[in-house]
Amino acid sequence: MPKVTEIPAKKQVGSLAKKKETRKLRVAAYCRVSTDYEEQASSYQMQIQHYTDVIEKNPDWVLAGIFADDGISATSTKHREQFNKMIQDCKDGKIDMIITKSISRFARNTVDCLNYIRELKALNIPIYFEKESINTMDAKGEVLLTIMASLAQQESESLSQNVTIGIKHRFQQGKVMVNANCFLGYDKDEDGHLVVNPEQAEIVKRIFREYLEGASCQQIARGLEHDGVLTARGNKKWYDSAIRRILENEKYMGDALLQKTYTVDFLKKKRSRNNGDVPQYYVEDDHEAIIPKELFMKVQEEMSRRGSQVDCKGRKRGFSSNHCFTGLIFCAECGEQFRRIHWNNRGCKSVVWRCITRLDKTGDCGARTVYETELKNAFVDALNNLISDSDSYLPILQNNIASVLMMGNPESAESIQARINELQQLIINKASRQEDYDAEAKEVLRLREQKESAMQNDTSRNENLDRIRELQKFITSQPDTITEFDETLVRHLLDRVTVFDQKLVFEFKSGVSVEIEN
Repeated sequence: MPKVTEIPAKKQVGSLAKKKETRKLRVAAYCRVSTDYEEQASSYQMQIQHYTDVIEKNPDWVLAGIFADDGISATSTKHREQFNKMIQDCKDGKIDMIITKSISRFARNTVDCLNYIRELKALNIPIYFEKESINTMDAKGEVLLTIMASLAQQESESLSQNVTIGIKHRFQQGKVMVNANCFLGYDKDEDGHLVVNPEQAEIVKRIFREYLEGASCQQIARGLEHDGVLTARGNKKWYDSAIRRILENEKYMGDALLQKTYTVDFLKKKRSRNNGDVPQYYVEDDHEAIIPKELFMKVQEEMSRRGSQVDCKGRKRGFSSNHCFTGLIFCAECGEQFRRIHWNNRGCKSVVWRCITRLDKTGDCGARTVYETELKNAFVDALNNLISDSDSYLPILQNNIASVLMMGNPESAESIQARINELQQLIINKASRQEDYDAEAKEVLRLREQKESAMQNDTSRNENLDRIRELQKFITSQPDTITEFDETLVRHLLDRVTVFDQKLVFEFKSGVSVEIEN
């Protein structure tokens, strides 16, 4: 039987495995600290110095670079520039070996950690973890790495949970956390509380004012750009979506809704809008308001009104504020709105209003065309009728005031809040005893909606009173007849115009109507 002698293979690592000549290993080190606090910065510098000494003292090694990410979280390698550069250098054949302090310094994501280790093993590039004494080229290396990387990921998950618990505790105490650098209208004082930025507050007030005056979000955005007003981030470009978010943000009336979003994946830092998945906390009167609550609620009501506009068949219609009469003129025959168009009749150009049904479906509606000049003159005539016949209209307005005052909410917002406070205390007590409090939580949500409805009803009632009193004041303060058309009066006073064959009916927001033969 022949005698067989095994000749052991020489251990080859890195790109040297592909070369016959022997030369020193090109070794790189990877360093990282989790935060950018001052005490961590010293650790960061110490790691760099440590690995520089280790590599230079080994006669078989040559320094291939120190790669260091300072103050960056390691749950993902996506934003670690130096780490990614190191991996690319490995692929380019510039590095033969990597040393690092520990698995948790290299990656806290099990999947990322193992993927990079296997990718580098395929290139014959080992990674040596000092703390765990693991070399990825060893046979037992991957089993140990899987266990250690999993533990590192659990550490990250535990840290994330601790942070979440801390944030939740602050929310329960009503502590508002806002990034004031991106928050138009507010700064933060030394204690972290929101304080009004006077210059930016004027921009916020302008946005709310122009919206209530009839401007759309897009028109407001274009106006701000035209005037050179900068956003909270210092950009020149304004978006209508940003204007809408400002108009909907309760913080401008001094309140704060906490936990609008929450983290759904701590590894990918993915956040999602909170639609009742986790608790929310509403803090009232937390800081100085820029917009009075009544004015804020008026804006919410106006946004709801614009969003609920429908045509005569109940289909949703977009809001337009291009002209003061837009959306106010309706057809008596089919109920559809009138649209403003430029009409060229045998070379004579004019601006007219026509029923949308007649325009879109020729022959389906026989409503007449209304010239804009005639419409404006008729509106002036309607106002003059109110002034000249004030003895008839003022008593009607006074009766309307009495009717509105009688329309109160069955339960005030204050009493509803008192019930919410009682339930919240019950929830806290049950939570401390690990008892189920789903029923109480649902009741809090229901009461919260009821309170918002009560507040909106109060705002709507007060707004109706303001409209009636505004027309009262207008009628009694006019010494003479009106001779010129004023679109501001249309936006403030007029609610609807109905077009008949022989007349126009002007319905005012105060609840009175005037017919004008036309």
